[in-house]
Amino acid sequence: QIGAKVGESGKIFGSVNNIQIADALKKKGFDIDRKMITLPEDHIKMVGTYVADIALNKDVKFQLHFEVVGE
Repeated sequence: QIGAKVGESGKIFGSVNNIQIADALKKKGFDIDRKMITLPEDHIKMVGTYVADIALNKDVKFQLHFEVVGE
């Protein structure tokens, strides 16, 4: 889960990007460079469930399901 400040409509103040996802993964013990993370959109601006593509190397790729929630 990625926490973000949101308004009444569910829209995020600012946005969530690959930097916040890399920071959240680091807190869980996974050191993933932000450049390895690709989002379906450059910046996520609404709460909800999303999928990020993570490329550990040329041959190892996986999808990370995460949720953006209001704080």
